[in-house]
Amino acid sequence: MLQVFPPGDDRQKVRLHRYFMAVACYVLWVGLGLGMYLAGLLDVPSRMLVPILAGVCVTNLYFYVFIRSGLNRHFKDPSLTFSQIIVAMSWILVLMFAAADSRSILLSVYVMSLLFGVFQLGRKDFMLLAGFGMVGYLALVGVDFAFFRERMDLRTEILRGSVLGGTLLWAAIFGSHVSGLRNKLRGKNNELREALEVVHHAARHDHLTQAYNRRYVMQTMKAEKARADRTRRPFSVVILDIDHFKIINDRYGHLAGDRVLMAFSERTKGTLRGMDFVGTDGVRTFGRYGGEEFIVLLPEAELGGAYQCAERIRYVTEDEPFDDVFTVTVSSGVAEYRLGESIEDTLRRADAALYRAKDNGRNCVVADDTPTSGIYSLLSEDDISPNVVVGQFGS
Repeated sequence: MLQVFPPGDDRQKVRLHRYFMAVACYVLWVGLGLGMYLAGLLDVPSRMLVPILAGVCVTNLYFYVFIRSGLNRHFKDPSLTFSQIIVAMSWILVLMFAAADSRSILLSVYVMSLLFGVFQLGRKDFMLLAGFGMVGYLALVGVDFAFFRERMDLRTEILRGSVLGGTLLWAAIFGSHVSGLRNKLRGKNNELREALEVVHHAARHDHLTQAYNRRYVMQTMKAEKARADRTRRPFSVVILDIDHFKIINDRYGHLAGDRVLMAFSERTKGTLRGMDFVGTDGVRTFGRYGGEEFIVLLPEAELGGAYQCAERIRYVTEDEPFDDVFTVTVSSGVAEYRLGESIEDTLRRADAALYRAKDNGRNCVVADDTPTSGIYSLLSEDDISPNVVVGQFGS
């Protein structure tokens, strides 16, 4: 069944809301006009009444179908505001031609249609519409002068034309001013949105490496713990420590150390994006744990999969020098969350595994509480290197 508003397209919904506002205005004035016609206050030839009403309905239906189908997106003004106002003013001109005695009353509706442009139009469009309105009315007077002079009062038409010209000019200036204010407000809203995005990004990311900061990682880990306790599905954490980082700072300076941290962060994030075998659901979270330490949260990953992830990061880190100068290695500790334990206990076990990796000569991975056979059964021969170390710790 066709829906009135397109699902999932907020901009089209806004345009259709504005369209229905215009339709409501049509309904209001058509209803008043019919009431005046039935009361004998509006003199419209009966032969013209039905074609006018049918034309109004058909043109409005056309605009709805055009917007609802999405064809409007191909135009500079997707809301078709300018076109809709031109059509509305044209129908009022037709009605003023048919009901010459009520022309003064209908002029107010003529001008009011121009104000719908405040939703979208700029100063140039308003001036064009005001010009169209004035030329259209002068053309109407010209037709009366040429063919229906008996119903025309020249002094009255001069007065109407003068008032209409001033009113259209005022409406155009006022409408363009309001439209300008609306555009400024939209610009301020965009600036505010961008500023909020910057603040939101800064609140979650480390300013140097652009990895997530420790606070955000801890918040994510708490949420992952709640999910794991509820679903009884695992997650694992990997703590990474760049080996001998103090020597890099002392020998090459802190700026060089910062470049290593940034490059390591980018290389690790790229590695995580390319690893499809770790986890089936959830988003892997990589963050700076502090100093030269980083942490990886792996939802849906058992210890074996997390171990493979850490070993892959270790391999990628030492495989290519940083800045074409520094050969950097990394030590890692891996732990799988145990149902019911605290986040602090999980991190403590991962940290203990990391220190075991350092004690074993660095540039290696140690997994907490995993039998050797369990780990090696998950790795192919190509994955096993002399740097793979499996630690076994008590609870």
